[in-house]
Amino acid sequence: MEYGKAWKLQKTLLDARVSGKIEDCLVLLQHPPTFTYGRRYKEANLIFNRELYESNGFAVYKTDRGGLATYHSPGQVVGYPIVRMHTYTKDYYQYLRMLEEVMIRTLSDFGIKAERKEGYTGVWVNEVKIGFIGVRLALGYTMHGFSLNVNNDLSPFKYIIPCGIQGVKITSIREILNTNIDIKEVYNKLANHYSEVFQVQMITIENRNLIKDMEFYETIHEDSYTRFINS
Repeated sequence: MEYGKAWKLQKTLLDARVSGKIEDCLVLLQHPPTFTYGRRYKEANLIFNRELYESNGFAVYKTDRGGLATYHSPGQVVGYPIVRMHTYTKDYYQYLRMLEEVMIRTLSDFGIKAERKEGYTGVWVNEVKIGFIGVRLALGYTMHGFSLNVNNDLSPFKYIIPCGIQGVKITSIREILNTNIDIKEVYNKLANHYSEVFQVQMITIENRNLIKDMEFYETIHEDSYTRFINS
């Protein structure tokens, strides 16, 4: 899903969540080649100017999330929890740790031992970064979320300073295991581990009884994987 379209979807979901039309939800999807940067953006995190990126087929977005520069592309799974954070924790940093735990458990399912790195946000395998986090919290509700490298081309990461960390190395599940991974399998594992970590029951988007506004339902696009949370 194109990043701008997904961002609009997040805002639509957030408005519906705040107004009580839907429960908390988790959207899992992929983006075409896109560089994004957050509120703490420093110009040095983008090695080239915006026009050069765009002329080479990359979209570039300044976002309202936390964090610095990152890269999205097909084969990377992006997760957007639209939730009332205080339902699960009142500590913003604990919320980030919970998102990390979802990715760590998912990687463990593939036989990959991942961990946190002191002083940094995200998920690492032997000092190499594989999972990323950037969240927006406003009025107690979250947008944006996490991304996990699965089958994606890693080479464009060299065109930025990922997360503002000089010299950081990036990896993916495919690179570690030397085989392509079924993205739908990753979607399911992430959703299941999200359910465990946040202690919620996940209900698929097909259950329309959760949605009071049927017109709103049609804004959930077919190229995303969305589950609602019955907490």
